[in-house]
Amino acid sequence: MKMKKIVLLFSMIAVLFSMTGCSDGQEKVSFEYTETDIISSTLYQAYQFQNPTDAYRAYLADSEEELAKATLTGISNFDTIAEECGEFEGYRSKDGDSIEFDFNSITNAQDEESYYAAVAAYTSFLSNVDATVSEDGDNVVVEIKAVYSKCDAIYTFRYEENSAYAYSEELLGQSANPYQIQEVTASPDYSFGEKMAKAGMNTLMGMGTVFAVLLFIAFIIGQFERIDKALVAFSNWCAKIGTKIRTCWANRKNKSDETPDEVVQESVVNSASVDAPVAVNPMDDSQLVAVITAAVVAASTAAGGTDKLIVRSIKKAKR
Repeated sequence: MKMKKIVLLFSMIAVLFSMTGCSDGQEKVSFEYTETDIISSTLYQAYQFQNPTDAYRAYLADSEEELAKATLTGISNFDTIAEECGEFEGYRSKDGDSIEFDFNSITNAQDEESYYAAVAAYTSFLSNVDATVSEDGDNVVVEIKAVYSKCDAIYTFRYEENSAYAYSEELLGQSANPYQIQEVTASPDYSFGEKMAKAGMNTLMGMGTVFAVLLFIAFIIGQFERIDKALVAFSNWCAKIGTKIRTCWANRKNKSDETPDEVVQESVVNSASVDAPVAVNPMDDSQLVAVITAAVVAASTAAGGTDKLIVRSIKKAKR
């Protein structure tokens, strides 16, 4: 009996711990919200992001608040998705159709009847739009599928607690949501076929680029022999040009090393050898000796001497 009680007690404890370990997969956030209200707020803010005025952009750009920066980034993301996916056409409904609502129909209502008709239309639109709400830590994430002319897009709004919610109505005299935007993104929602097509195109481009580079490398390797011959020919040509330059430089240097006197002497000798006439001796030494001897004999005979004079040699007198 005691054993049965002990087994039952341990069984109850085990069941209690197993139930404690289970959860619903969601963490409770610190602010209150309803799915309908937060989806409605998301749709209206998406409408503002799709049609921002220049004044609104300038106001956000000049503001230093984190909310203004997050809003300006979200508007930029909406601009990018419009360039990529085309013209906005509406939202995707839960049954897959495209639905749209004009938010100006509520603000521009002229009478009570048209106002309530616009509110009823908006309520129907809100209940049919394809939107999901989930919690991520202290944030609430809302995803809405939008329809564009080229492809669908997914708007993702991440909300956090609004710190000014507690005193906004008392101090500012106006109500505010308990949550505010933390981050806004917009990304294309491609179908499986479009994703596969894009993946195939990326694969073909990648493989094509690789094969093109390999073919280019193979072509370069095949031209190595011709490139080597061209380099050898170019090297020989450079060597010949260098030899000619060195020879011309050496000749120019040798000419510059000659002194001016040597150049003048060489020019004088050359000019003398070319221009000077060859001197011709009218008589030789024997004739000169005979003439001198005759003159001496004549002078001696006139003075009373004899003509028996013999000249043995003629020497230059030292004076």
